[in-house]
Amino acid sequence: MGALTFIEARETVLRTVRGGRTLPVVEEAALHECAGRVLAEDVRADRDTPAMARSVRDGFAVRAIDLPGELEVIGEVRAGERFAGRVERGQAVEIMTGAPLPDGADAVVMVEHTVRRDGRVAIDRSAEPHQFINPRGCEASVDEVVLHTGTRLDYSRVALLAAFGRPRVKVYARPSVAIIATGDEIVEVEETPADFQIRNSNAYSLAVQVARAGGLPQVLPVARDTL
Repeated sequence: MGALTFIEARETVLRTVRGGRTLPVVEEAALHECAGRVLAEDVRADRDTPAMARSVRDGFAVRAIDLPGELEVIGEVRAGERFAGRVERGQAVEIMTGAPLPDGADAVVMVEHTVRRDGRVAIDRSAEPHQFINPRGCEASVDEVVLHTGTRLDYSRVALLAAFGRPRVKVYARPSVAIIATGDEIVEVEETPADFQIRNSNAYSLAVQVARAGGLPQVLPVARDTL
């Protein structure tokens, strides 16, 4: 049999590896240690997100039907707070970005489009119901799968784990990859090569690539022809 071409050799290696592979062992990783790991379970939302309708602008929470017009300002609500009252006809509540929408309001008007004076706010334009509002559950509904098995965890997905209360998560164990260079002309990095030799640089380049792909590289001693 003649020598294999590069394509034939590559396909032979891939076919052999695929034929003998099994699923890696599953283990748990803490939130601060799981970057770059691959999920071994589906992750579901533990609640609607956002948990209630919230404003996406600084401004005033109003009833769209009352605009344009001048409204009584009956209070304010900031992110991290909840307005205890209710917006009735002719009323408005000053609201900050991220704050929950008060009961009775169905729209938010940006502060740039208002004039505040003497406990009232004048708004000279109409508003559409639901404008500048993120409705409850618009990002995820309770029990919805937000990350699927097989997902590699990057910074944004680690943030999702934290947002849905997952301090630990099941991941696949990292594959161990042995790297061995062959050739009588190759010497170890710490050795001084003769003029007909080269140092084992490729093995360490491959080790970095294995690590970047999520594996655990192990560089073995150079293999030489002993015959």
